[in-house]
Amino acid sequence: MRALIIGTGSIGTRHVENIRELFPETEFVFLRREAVRDALADACRAEVVANFYETLQPRPDFAVVATPSGLHMDAITPLIEAAIPFYLEKPAVTRQSDVDALRRLLKENKFSGPTFVGCNLRFLESIVRIRDILKEGSLGTVVRTQLTVGQWLPDWRKAQDYRQSYSARSDLGGGVIFDLIHEFDLARWWFGEFEHVTGHSGKFSMLDIDAEDTATILLKKKEGPPLVTINMDYVSRQPVRRYELVGDRATLVWDLGERTLKKIGARETEIIDCGVSGFDMVDSYRTAMRHFIQCVETLQPTCLDVTDGLKTTELALKARLGVGL
Repeated sequence: MRALIIGTGSIGTRHVENIRELFPETEFVFLRREAVRDALADACRAEVVANFYETLQPRPDFAVVATPSGLHMDAITPLIEAAIPFYLEKPAVTRQSDVDALRRLLKENKFSGPTFVGCNLRFLESIVRIRDILKEGSLGTVVRTQLTVGQWLPDWRKAQDYRQSYSARSDLGGGVIFDLIHEFDLARWWFGEFEHVTGHSGKFSMLDIDAEDTATILLKKKEGPPLVTINMDYVSRQPVRRYELVGDRATLVWDLGERTLKKIGARETEIIDCGVSGFDMVDSYRTAMRHFIQCVETLQPTCLDVTDGLKTTELALKARLGVGL
């Protein structure tokens, strides 16, 4: 199997390492400006090229796009035209004009190859367990949900000056609304589509960035519950990812830091067993990549293709519009 890698920063490197672990016989070709080699390319014995069309001889079986989100269209366009399946880091794109252009491109090229947008939290067993519990209905009517996520940005990628990261630049897709888009994706995955989006955001901290570092977003469906509040920031000095789903029979509380999922009823609290890897974020990246490559091999659609991923992008775009960005 031959893999084309476009973007080998921190997340691109993670994907390469996961592919090597899962499918050791994979051949790699890296698309890089000026075809610069480094230790990663040497370790993978990767071919390194500067021109996309050089990657087609021989043709790759799939591509991984891990460039800054604001630059995704530059990589996606030739992949679709060449009918190459691709794994696309989240968010899919960061502008409504790109959403519209990507949909046209897919339609015009009648593109049907497997695609996947990298919202890997869907592969975390504890997150899947939440979805199962919602389907079972044991919470009753879920009236509100609060999704909280935050981390001190300078601690996020310790090998890189945070001021030089794409997270610091809104033009590259930085800012918490796009960077922490997992929570928008999970809201859709659990509850369906939302029509009304409001909120507030700003650059409030001492961080030296050109993007919003804090946002509180309220999602409302066209009719009925739940109301969903998403609180996100680059400021929390200790990483936090905590979800609360409040139903009229019971409440679910998921906490990644504590590695717990609790179901709180009127008289008792149940600790829900999510398995050995239930909160293993590293494993969720591997599982997502395995799923994508297996779909490439079997020509089956993935569970989160680019069409679905664009709906999450549009929800985030509504949030940005709602807060005045």
